[in-house]
Amino acid sequence: MEKYLIYVFAGFVGGIIRGLVGFVKNKTLEKANHFKPLYFLITILISGIVGASAGILADTEWQVSFLAGYAGTDFIESLYKIKLGQKLSNPKL
Repeated sequence: MEKYLIYVFAGFVGGIIRGLVGFVKNKTLEKANHFKPLYFLITILISGIVGASAGILADTEWQVSFLAGYAGTDFIESLYKIKLGQKLSNPKL
């Protein structure tokens, strides 16, 4: 149980970092002068939740969970396509 909490936490941190990178990139490219704290917090929280979900799906090591959390929805979508492809190629699964 303790190792799964580490995976969730690593994925959550990866998701938060991804959200922060996106925020900084947006501020840098658009030169936006307005800041909405509630929007920022919600975006970061959602990024963390998606990252935690990806982190628990990649339960091999905390480093992999962190990277999966950073990749977030891209990782979840790819994992789904792999699993779906395996079921389609082997209908007995």
